[in-house]
Amino acid sequence: MAARLLKLLTTLLAVTSAASRAHAKSEAEWDLSAPDVLFAEGTAAYARGDWPGVVLSMERALRSRAALRALRLRCRTRCAADFPWELDPDSPPSLMRGSGTAALHDLRFFGGLLHRAACLRRCLGPPAAHSLSEELELEFHKRSPYNYLQVAYFKINKLEKAVAAAHTFFVGNPEHMEMRQNLDYYQTMSGVKEADFKDLEAKPHMDEFRLGVRLYSEEQPQEAVPHLEAALQEYFVADEECRALCEGPYDYDGYNYLEYNADLFQAITDHYVQVLSCKQNCVTELASHPSREKPFEDFLPSHYNYLQFAYYNIGNYTQAIECAKTYLLFFPNDEVMNQNLAYYTAMLGEEQASSIGPRE
Repeated sequence: MAARLLKLLTTLLAVTSAASRAHAKSEAEWDLSAPDVLFAEGTAAYARGDWPGVVLSMERALRSRAALRALRLRCRTRCAADFPWELDPDSPPSLMRGSGTAALHDLRFFGGLLHRAACLRRCLGPPAAHSLSEELELEFHKRSPYNYLQVAYFKINKLEKAVAAAHTFFVGNPEHMEMRQNLDYYQTMSGVKEADFKDLEAKPHMDEFRLGVRLYSEEQPQEAVPHLEAALQEYFVADEECRALCEGPYDYDGYNYLEYNADLFQAITDHYVQVLSCKQNCVTELASHPSREKPFEDFLPSHYNYLQFAYYNIGNYTQAIECAKTYLLFFPNDEVMNQNLAYYTAMLGEEQASSIGPRE
């Protein structure tokens, strides 16, 4: 037992040393410009009327933040796949109570943490290089760069880009009266097309869903189906991304870190519970749209609700049954959906319908 502990401890120390070296190496290879610096340069250029400078800095700030988000997603996804948790659920509780065995389990647990952390350090680079302030995150969340950009584009006669930037900002800030007036003005200008009013920050899953619902409401079920199906695929991609982005630094909620004195396992628990809470909130995040005061209710199940009706309307009872059964996984006692399922089953035939299961 002692030999095994020593071997595992030596391995952990080697991982820690390698992580430190990777930290230094990543710092030399870091090539993403800081979004906060670029945003500050953009606002300074705006203040002095340097419109090309505003465009250059704000566009780079948006690209930098998007690249940073993509880097976090790529690193966290890859490191989670390369170093998954390897707990041993088959270990008898009686063995785990022994001091030597307990120590071995602890080392295995923290060994997994250290391997994952080393992987993230190699991939992400030094934390300081990709740490954005809460204030800056709020500015990007409010789509503030597009407010500066729409003025700058207009000043340098890039009307199409000015319209897109103005519309993008307004979608995220529907109560902004000045931007509404700007958009009204753009609509009166010669050369401006309806297609120019596009949301540059649109979420693919939400765009596809809204388009599918609109087509369904206009009694075009055949055209609605591919968009609703695409919305589902995009939703699951967005959900994975949202959950991965939750695995960031611990949020001390203001200056509470000055008084925070949790021990090792309390600190791990506090952080992990915060991550789980964030991941749980992804359901609400993905169901939200800036133009709505509240998120879509039962957003994911509603995809299957629309799909089962759409497939029924085009005579595809197989898919209608599949989507109805999937919806019932969320709401098994839904009376209307159970009635729909009974009708589709009667139309298709009991034997064939029974072989159709819900989607995975």
